[in-house]
Amino acid sequence: MKVRDLIAAVRDYPALRQALEESNAELDLSRMECAQLQSKINELEPLIDEYYQESCSKEYAANQERQIVETLKKAFASFYPALDSTEQLRRFYDTIAPDFDEGGFRLYDAALAISGYPNIPGEFPYEDNRGVFDYADGHQLLQYLTALRFHAVRWEVVPGTTCEKAVLLDVDTAAPEYRAFEKQLYTRVLHDLGFQDLLPQKQERQTGKQKEKWKEGAER
Repeated sequence: MKVRDLIAAVRDYPALRQALEESNAELDLSRMECAQLQSKINELEPLIDEYYQESCSKEYAANQERQIVETLKKAFASFYPALDSTEQLRRFYDTIAPDFDEGGFRLYDAALAISGYPNIPGEFPYEDNRGVFDYADGHQLLQYLTALRFHAVRWEVVPGTTCEKAVLLDVDTAAPEYRAFEKQLYTRVLHDLGFQDLLPQKQERQTGKQKEKWKEGAER
């Protein structure tokens, strides 16, 4: 090594030593952080296993409950009389509505679907601007929908304005058109709520299958 190189090395030594010490310090810090992370992993591993076992147990219980519900629905469908009239459909819906359709929004959605999804707020702009639909429940919205569908609305000019407000009239519930709509409505909402097994078409297919099984059994 030349004298010049030796002198340069001596000059660089303090800086190199400081850099080495800093690198060692960073390495020690990284080792400490790794040790802390490993400690956390060791703490979490038992919890992960516990949560996994708990989730498996809950999934199994949920599957059991679903199976029980499906079995009960099939048994109920075999004993319950067919919902083949509007009165029976409406009565059944009214019975389950507090638990399955509180507020009547599913009933209103069914009415919208079979009516072609009319824009109710757009059809009643005065009421919409006054916020009538903001806090209305499904049954109130259904009143506007049925009134619009069956032309049971009288329009009155609001005094002092050029706006017209809607006065909902009584719908002729005895008319064949309304009776057909009502039966379709309750059939649709019960199907949407998951009670399709109790509807007449489903029951007829099940009854037909049962008769075929009984016939096969008799022939044997």
